Amino acid sequence: MNILSNYIKSYIDIEDKELNSILSCFEKQVIPKNRFILKKGQVVTYYYFICSGGFIIYDIKNDIQSIRYFAFENEFITDILKIKSGGRTESYIKTLEETTIYTITHKKMEEMYNRFPIWERFGRLVWENAFTSVLHAIHDFQSLNAKERYLVLLKRSDLINRVPLKDLSLFLGITPSSLSRIRKEIV
Repeated sequence: MNILSNYIKSYIDIEDKELNSILSCFEKQVIPKNRFILKKGQVVTYYYFICSGGFIIYDIKNDIQSIRYFAFENEFITDILKIKSGGRTESYIKTLEETTIYTITHKKMEEMYNRFPIWERFGRLVWENAFTSVLHAIHDFQSLNAKERYLVLLKRSDLINRVPLKDLSLFLGITPSSLSRIRKEIV
């Protein structure tokens, strides 16, 4: 819980009493490698904070897999498009390796927003940061070559080295052999 606590404190100054109330709403889970926390068609009800490990987030349409994102330590994730409405997701979120997360329901998150204005500020800052990351990723994909995009991913987490080659190459928009060549050049 210290990792989550430190993450929260990196965004906001919060009293211990308020922080403890908020932390009591989270549940810890350890999920084995290659397990789903969310599958297409499921109702989205949870936010997930990644303590260790990571996830691959992808869609499948017309039998074609499209990787949307890799999420690693110290990130909040969910299907943000569906959680507010309680809708059913079109995505899959699967562990890349054994992953420890803290979960909180959308309902509890909203209760904490209403109860603690500082927590609402935290939520705004986290999602602003996430949106900024998405904008950077779009820009990088449009303006950087594959090697440069790979180097940007390496800066985020060493977990990227443990992502299956086929998934990482699909995300980068290159073939697995091109990715192998890039990795050799970097080493």
